[in-house]
Amino acid sequence: MKRMLTITVVAIVLISFLGLIGCGPKYASKETLDQLEEAKSACESVKSEVKSLEKQIEDLQNEKAAKEAKVAELEKRLEELKGE
Repeated sequence: MKRMLTITVVAIVLISFLGLIGCGPKYASKETLDQLEEAKSACESVKSEVKSLEKQIEDLQNEKAAKEAKVAELEKRLEELKGE
């Protein structure tokens, strides 16, 4: 009886130990780390480009608003000249 209990306990301990080893931390390979670094670099580059393009959009919108105001002013001036 004691022998069966001992074998059972040892088997449980071995199975638990193997389970813990299998679930332990898995470290990334050098290739994976290099790919991750490359992806981070590309992401930063794209973020920088997005900021630049957003600034360009803002500048163009301001330019458009200024030109629309100029067109409205010229149309008003044209109507004044037609009225004379």
